[in-house]
Amino acid sequence: MVILRRAPALASAAVRLDERQQAALDSDARVLRVLGGPGTGKSTLAVELVVDAVRRDGLRADTCLMLTSSRSAAAQLRQQVTARLDGTSTESLARTWQAFGFGILRVEAALRGQPAPRLLNGPEQDVILRDLLAGHASGEVPGPGWPAGLGEALRTRGFRNELRDLLMRTVEHGLGPDDLARLGAEHDRPEWVAAAQVLREYDQVTSFSRHGSYDPAWVLTAAAELLEDDPSALDRLHERIGLVVVDEAQELTSAAARLLRVLARGGPRIVLLGDPDVAVQTFRGADPRFLATGWSELGEVARSPYAFGDEPTLLDFIEPEVPAGRGDAGGHSGTATVVLDRSHRLGAALTEVADRVSRRIGALGGGEQRRITSSPAHPERCTVEVALLRSAAQETAHVAALLRRAHLVEGVPWTDMAVVVRGSARADTMRRLLGQAGVPVEAGSAETPVRDESAVRPLLQLLAESLEVARGEHRGEQHVIDPVRAADLVLSPIGGADTVGLRRLRRLLRHDELASGGGRSSDELLAQLLLDAPRAALLGGVARPAAQ
Repeated sequence: MVILRRAPALASAAVRLDERQQAALDSDARVLRVLGGPGTGKSTLAVELVVDAVRRDGLRADTCLMLTSSRSAAAQLRQQVTARLDGTSTESLARTWQAFGFGILRVEAALRGQPAPRLLNGPEQDVILRDLLAGHASGEVPGPGWPAGLGEALRTRGFRNELRDLLMRTVEHGLGPDDLARLGAEHDRPEWVAAAQVLREYDQVTSFSRHGSYDPAWVLTAAAELLEDDPSALDRLHERIGLVVVDEAQELTSAAARLLRVLARGGPRIVLLGDPDVAVQTFRGADPRFLATGWSELGEVARSPYAFGDEPTLLDFIEPEVPAGRGDAGGHSGTATVVLDRSHRLGAALTEVADRVSRRIGALGGGEQRRITSSPAHPERCTVEVALLRSAAQETAHVAALLRRAHLVEGVPWTDMAVVVRGSARADTMRRLLGQAGVPVEAGSAETPVRDESAVRPLLQLLAESLEVARGEHRGEQHVIDPVRAADLVLSPIGGADTVGLRRLRRLLRHDELASGGGRSSDELLAQLLLDAPRAALLGGVARPAAQ
């Protein structure tokens, strides 16, 4: 376990760029790549690039586009650049890639008089896959030949999540069901062959019942295909965009890289900022190799003015003159790389730790961004400690003690503290144990789906059981509640019982059952009690959770 104590951020009235940042700002390269390690000011430079383009180059703010990997990062960039420009624009200055691609589809649909497209969300995708798999299991439609080892997992939500990830990555790479089946046969992956059939049925369902709907993974590919097939649409997009700044470029997926290549053809200036070492979205299709090596393709594409599918003429092969840069980063090739080497956020201690860690992992592309030094003006108040503990329980207790001491003794606000863990399962455990230790914890909104929130899950379960009861009454049948779900409902905020109260209720029900000569288990009795509100009321306060 590593404990990081960082000095509080110092407010600055004006943005001061170091020499490397200024060189990037002064560059005239058509395609510019900026590499930098942690704290070297990549996002700050991204904001200044837009501000400089508006103030010095005369671009309108709404023709400058900032793209990043997440909504929270986009909101932060948008807030910073709006504050620096001290004005408003007709377009959102910072967006996620999905929002950008969806915007292209929406604008073109409106121009063509087509219905507005809509984006399928995660729950909708899950429902479609659940219904498809349920139809296979019931025998209503022939199902794919899943490997025998997956038989018990087919009905679980975890399997659907993994299947959805596979299908979305397939679509994101521009592959179809036949491509996935072929790859499965070539690599001896029968589960891929089976998933290809599900993908084919999924495409059929969404195209018929949800016409004009797009999966998040398909949005960028669909936008790229639209621009490739319709040069006039690409021209219209070029008229609206004069500068593209891509922050966190190490998180680009293959679909995003494809859309960027289309956009670069005879279009706006492009600046990529990132660090290939810190890509965290690879499990969702991010490929940092584009920032490491593939980015140079943009320079060749940018010098190709002919449209997709058009044959080049002799004039197309005459190299246009590219002006030298305003600073050392400029060049005649149309592409340039600037490496930021000074950390403005990390002190010397943490910079040394980052350097030691980075040396132990393989360099994806060059690795120049790893050689960073701390800023002399940075206060040396950041410390790093390493603690080795015997168990997860001891680790949690140690973390709780550190957080409480920082808050109560050093006066650090709870909102200025963060705990980083390896996975979501560990995050749930840490959040629960810290709460028990008196440490207020707020999980990120993306960590817990709404359906799994403690306040939402029992409500959805109750609604599902109520619908089943109503369907049973309509058919003249009595619905039987699953005993495990019945116990969950009694223990939920809706039921309001704790484990002691549930145990008392089970004993009371079992006692009455034996006294009347019956032999049903307490599980059966509890499930039946939820459907018999009058009897629950007669049992008194012990059964109040079931009556509720």
